[in-house]
Amino acid sequence: MKQFYTEHLRDFNIAIITAILIILSITDLLPEIFLIDTALIAALIGGFPIYSSAVRALLFQRKTKIGLLVTIAMIAAISIGEYLAAAEVAFIMIIGELLETYSVRKSAKALEHLLHIVPTEARKVSAIHDSAETIISTNEIKIGDILLVKPGERIPADGSVVAGNTFVDESPLTGESKSVEKCIGESVFGGSLNQSQAIYVQVDKVGEDSLIGRVLQLVKKAQEEKAPIQRIIDRVASWFVPMSVTIAAIVFLVTQDIVRAVTVLIVFCPCGMLLSTPTAVMTAVGRGAQLGILIKGAQALESISKVKTIIFDKTGTLTKGEPEVIDIVVTDSEWNQKRLYEVAASLEGFSEHHIAKAITKAATKNGITWELASEWETVAGIGMEGTVNGVKVFIGNEKVLEHLQEEIPKTAIDTRKIWDDTGHTTIYIVHKDKLVGMIAIDDPIRENALATVRELRKAKIQDIRMATGDNEYVAKRIATRLEIGNVYASLLPGQKLDLVKELQKSGHKVLMVGDGINDAPALMQADVGVAMGKTGTDVAIEAADIALLSDSIDKIPQAIQLSKRTVNTIKTNLWLANGINVLALIAAAYGWIGPVMAAIVHNFGAIIVVLNSLRLYRFHRQKKQDHSIIEQELIIGRT
Repeated sequence: MKQFYTEHLRDFNIAIITAILIILSITDLLPEIFLIDTALIAALIGGFPIYSSAVRALLFQRKTKIGLLVTIAMIAAISIGEYLAAAEVAFIMIIGELLETYSVRKSAKALEHLLHIVPTEARKVSAIHDSAETIISTNEIKIGDILLVKPGERIPADGSVVAGNTFVDESPLTGESKSVEKCIGESVFGGSLNQSQAIYVQVDKVGEDSLIGRVLQLVKKAQEEKAPIQRIIDRVASWFVPMSVTIAAIVFLVTQDIVRAVTVLIVFCPCGMLLSTPTAVMTAVGRGAQLGILIKGAQALESISKVKTIIFDKTGTLTKGEPEVIDIVVTDSEWNQKRLYEVAASLEGFSEHHIAKAITKAATKNGITWELASEWETVAGIGMEGTVNGVKVFIGNEKVLEHLQEEIPKTAIDTRKIWDDTGHTTIYIVHKDKLVGMIAIDDPIRENALATVRELRKAKIQDIRMATGDNEYVAKRIATRLEIGNVYASLLPGQKLDLVKELQKSGHKVLMVGDGINDAPALMQADVGVAMGKTGTDVAIEAADIALLSDSIDKIPQAIQLSKRTVNTIKTNLWLANGINVLALIAAAYGWIGPVMAAIVHNFGAIIVVLNSLRLYRFHRQKKQDHSIIEQELIIGRT
């Protein structure tokens, strides 16, 4: 609060001076200063920021802002000698603007906190376990640098662990209080706290490309964007200046009472209505950032409350996104497992997909080295293709078998059936148009997946579906365990996009949840796209409207609750602001209240709206979970 006061010292000083002058006028302690009414001086001093802003908008921007209506009302009050009413309008307008600014300042605290958790210095070393470290500014960190991070220190930049293992507190970024274990090869993020052991981190993202950098950019953009309901209010507000002047003129013609006409002008200012949406949206976006829910825009915040259909991708969304190689089978007598690993890793080394990382990790674990393929290309929804040692090689799901020039061996079919029965994903390797090997990948279901699906149904979202590029047998097996009835398997990116379009044509408001490059078109097409922020690809995160920084899908019900609470807050704000204004307008037209009371009533409505919006900072998820769900989650986690 002290910092806020310092930043807005001029406004506070004007408010204090105006308040003192009003008190001196009301109490008659000092009714005049240099023969000028104290209340008039208060109106002139307190109203100066309003007058100047309205005149600048009219002259330089050709816009009739609400400040112009307030200025007209104050000038009218002064012209009939109602100095105290004009002064009170000015004073309460200043207080209202300070409260609005404070709400914006409060919503930006989450962003400032993120900025401050990144250390200003880093320990740079030339190689792993090098005892000679150089202290550099975090602004000097470059991609590829190796940093030493000791216990109790915050990680200076995004990267991957290249030596050591530890537990890391990522709560400032994700909103999750549970510490996360980090081993060699796993990603860490700038600003998270190293809790137990020293680690070496190789930097892969800096500045605006880092997780914190993206959060700051997107949240600021979201807070500046207007929701659809706000655009409507802006258009309506532009009519208020001519309409209010017209109605005030009609009241004067009917009643021949200039005081009533001025009172109408004072109460007609729709300040509360204008504040109803932006203050709620800014507060909700800031609260979402604190909870690890990155909402990119007011449009998404409003749209998610209307969603009735949710489509989940499988890998990395309903599953943990941490697949492991369970088995590897050679289907050609001229090959062995070592050679299969070499070829598979040569192709998958280019990809950021979860399965690709599982294969390269398994190859490294088995002590196998490889050279990256040439002429490589990602085939979305299928796999990779490239040239290894001068030969064209394909790796991916069953669709790569289209490149075969001979039938699949019976042993391979039998192996595939066994892996399907156990829920494993099968990856095929085709070399010289011949199937040479198969890899079994297992990706466990997320512990909270079943509870999330059930919670969404309790939130009256009954239409929950799964769309995946994996084979039908594996997809249905996982969907059954998660009580999801509608399953779409073996889909290419374009087919996921077509699915979303088809549902939208049928009148569905669709929320799509995904994490991969192949999910990006569907995420962008959906009414609301949700990406897994930590394990998700950059393309998916950019395409989505919301990113879950903790990669916990149980944040989706929380985001829906926050959206509905925000929309309800906006509606309450509108009812409060317009209700108070209508009642005050009737009272003013009949002469039941004068300019002074009109000023108090009108600005009281604006202050109430701002305070109501700030209540969103107290938002907490309402979650009910019974023991049967917990038990089933534990079973899923073990199987």
